[in-house]
Amino acid sequence: MQFVKVVVLPDKFRGTLDSRQFVDVAQGVLGVIAEVQGRVVSDGGEGLIEALGGSFVEVATFDALGRSVLAGYSRLQDGTAIVEMSRASGMNLIGSAASNDALAASTYGTGVLIRAAVAAGCTKVIVGCGGSATTDGGMGALRALGSDSIYQRVAFTAAVDVKTRYLDAAKVFAPQKGASATEVAFLARRLAGCANLLNERFKRDPTKIDGSGAAGGLAGMIYAMGGSIVPGFEVVAEYLALEELIEGCDLVITGEGLVDKESFDGKVVGSVLALAARLQKPALVVCGSAAPEVRAQLAKSALGVVELVATFGQDKAMGETSWCVGEAIGDFVSRYARDGD
Repeated sequence: MQFVKVVVLPDKFRGTLDSRQFVDVAQGVLGVIAEVQGRVVSDGGEGLIEALGGSFVEVATFDALGRSVLAGYSRLQDGTAIVEMSRASGMNLIGSAASNDALAASTYGTGVLIRAAVAAGCTKVIVGCGGSATTDGGMGALRALGSDSIYQRVAFTAAVDVKTRYLDAAKVFAPQKGASATEVAFLARRLAGCANLLNERFKRDPTKIDGSGAAGGLAGMIYAMGGSIVPGFEVVAEYLALEELIEGCDLVITGEGLVDKESFDGKVVGSVLALAARLQKPALVVCGSAAPEVRAQLAKSALGVVELVATFGQDKAMGETSWCVGEAIGDFVSRYARDGD
C-alpha cells in the first residue's frame, strides 16, 4: 500500500505535545516520501482560534474569578469573530480545581470578549465552549453583553464538544471544577433558575437542546438569545474544507494523548475517524494510550493504532513524545509501503 498523499489532523497530547508539533513531526518524517498536508483542528474547545486562524485582537478582560487578564478574539476576513471562552473563563487560568471557587466562577470575562468583537463590527460570533471553570449558566457573559440590541444584529454560534444538556451541566462538570456535593446541588438549582430567566426573557428554552450544558451552560445561554449550538468539529471541518482534503488523500493520521470514550463523543479523534470512514479512507491513530473499553472500537475504525506507552514505555512516551510519534508514523508508513495490506 503506497501512501502518496497524507492528511494529518491531530488533537493535542496534553502537557507533552501540541497539535502543531504533531503536524510538524509528521511532515518531517513523511515529507521526503509523501505529499503531507497537516491542519491544527479543534473540537470547539482550546485551539479553536489556532485552527481557524484570522487576525488576533487583544482585549483586557477578567478571568472566571474576576481577576484582570489579557485575552482576545480572532477576526476572520469575512467579519466573523472566533472567541475561545477558555482564554478568559478557563480552568487553565485558575490552575486547578482546588484553586477555583465553583460558586463564584463567572463567564463575565467571556462576555467582555464577545462585546468587544461586536463593537468592532463583527456580525457573526463563534464561541468555543470548552475548558471552562464556570457553571453560571452563561449569566455572567449575558450581563457583560448589556443591551438586547446586540442579540438582534449578530449571529451567534456555540461550538461544543459535548452533548450534555443545560440542567445536567452541574452534576456532570462541576465536580471537575472544584465543586463539593453540596455545591453541585446548589449549582443545579441555580441552573434551573437561570433557565427560567432565559426562557422568560428570550422565549427560547435552553434545557431541551443537546450541548446546551457546554461550558457550564454558556452554550445554552447563547442558544436562548437566538444563537445555534453546533459540534465544534463540524464548524472547523466546514471552515477548513476537511472533507475535500480527505477525499484527495491516501491516508489520514490523527491522534491524542489519551483515547477514551469521550474521544468518540464529539472530540477530534473520533470525529476524524468518522469522517475518514465515511469517505472510505484508511486512518492511523497515534496516541499516548487507549482506554481498554475503546480498543475494540479503535480496531474497527482505524487501519492502524499505535499506543506510545505500550510501544516505547512510559518514560520515553512522556519524555520524548515527539521522537516516539515520529518513529510510530515512520514505521507504520514504511511497513505498509513494503508489505501492502
